[in-house]
Amino acid sequence: MNNEAIKLIVSLLFSFFVAFSSLEYFYILPILLVLFYEQKNLIKIFKKLFLLNLFIVTLVLFVAFQDHKMAIELFLRTNLILLFNITIFYKSKGYDIVRGFNTLKVSPKFISIFYFTICLIEYLLKEFKNIKNSLKSRGFQAQTSMFVYQTFGNIFAMMFIKAIKKSEDMRLSMIARGFNSQIFLLETNKISIKDILVLFFVGIIILIKVYI
Repeated sequence: MNNEAIKLIVSLLFSFFVAFSSLEYFYILPILLVLFYEQKNLIKIFKKLFLLNLFIVTLVLFVAFQDHKMAIELFLRTNLILLFNITIFYKSKGYDIVRGFNTLKVSPKFISIFYFTICLIEYLLKEFKNIKNSLKSRGFQAQTSMFVYQTFGNIFAMMFIKAIKKSEDMRLSMIARGFNSQIFLLETNKISIKDILVLFFVGIIILIKVYI
């Protein structure tokens, strides 16, 4: 899928109907379609789903003590929503989602906050990778010792300080450029056949659930 706005629309619609309506077998159809589009990355997609299920299973087990049927239903609903969204946003780095919100005419302030949040997260991830590589090159090993705890504490404090400094630098930079709470983005509003097909399948699901 290429159109960011359509990705957001189908994600919201599919997630809403799966979460708040009775489970149906045809909910799998849009998922099969987007999985077909990302067939080269199926293993990586299911790895992400598996890692997320480590948290989901804990919640499901907790619910299972009260109601087994509800626990199974929760597990299925959650995985349907996650698999669909992981797949359609698999190649996303966040900025395309910002462009999608911008195309949908969401509040400029919300778009600006979203954009700068992604920038800050990207910066912190880069810094964390640098610190991690630095520790590896020095032969650091995670063990149960006071030195290791102090090292992790120092890393956490360093990341916290870097986050504050980076956010302040971004604020001052935007003020110097006359920023007025709105970011102007380059948009690609082309709609491909893939976008149309996914939107069609999700639309069919909605029509079936609402009118039949």
